[in-house]
Amino acid sequence: MLDNMIVGHVEQAQECIEYLRRQNLGRASFVALDKLPNKPIEPIQTPENVPRLFDLIKPKDPKYGPAFYKGVRDTLVANDLDQANRIAYGTKRWRVVTLAGQLIDVSGTMSGGGGKPKSGGMSSKLASDIVSPEELKRFEKQSESAATALAQAHLKLASLEDELEGLRRKAPTLDMDIEKAQMALNTLRRRIEDSEKRMRQIQ
Repeated sequence: MLDNMIVGHVEQAQECIEYLRRQNLGRASFVALDKLPNKPIEPIQTPENVPRLFDLIKPKDPKYGPAFYKGVRDTLVANDLDQANRIAYGTKRWRVVTLAGQLIDVSGTMSGGGGKPKSGGMSSKLASDIVSPEELKRFEKQSESAATALAQAHLKLASLEDELEGLRRKAPTLDMDIEKAQMALNTLRRRIEDSEKRMRQIQ
C-alpha cells in the first residue's frame, strides 16, 4: 500500500483512486483537506512540559496543518524511555514517542528496537520538491485531460436528461396521436372493405 496522501477535495481523491486502479499501481489512503475541521488547533498543557509532536511539525503551507494533526493528534515527544513511561501512564493516558523512535500508545502497547530512527513518511516536502518537472507536467496534463473528459461527460449527461424530459412531456401527446392514427386506419380499412364489397356486387 502506498503512503498517505493529501489532496484538496474529495473529488480529487476519487480521481486519484480511479487512476491508481486503472494503472494497477496499488492502493493509497487520501486525506481531503475540505473534509477536515477548519478551526485553529489550540496549544495544550503537557506533563513535564514536553513538546507535542504536532507543534514540532512545520509544513510549508499552513493549510496542511489539519492533515498533520489528523495523523499525529496529541502525541508527545519524550527525551528517553524513562520519561516516556512517566508521562504516558499518569492521571491521563498519552501517546508518547521518544527521540530514539520508541513509541508508547494509549492502549499500553510499546514499540521500538535497535538501529537508527527512521525518518517519518510524513515529509514536509511538497510534490514540487520531490517530483521532476517532466513528471509534474505529465501529471498536470493527465489531470487536465481527465477534467475535460469529466466536463464533456457532464454536458452529455445534461443533454440526455433534457432529451428524456422532453420525451416524457411529449408522451401524452404521442399517445393521443397514436390513438387518432389508429382510428383513421380503422376508418380507412372499413372504406376499403365497403369498396371491395361494392366491386363484388357490380361484378
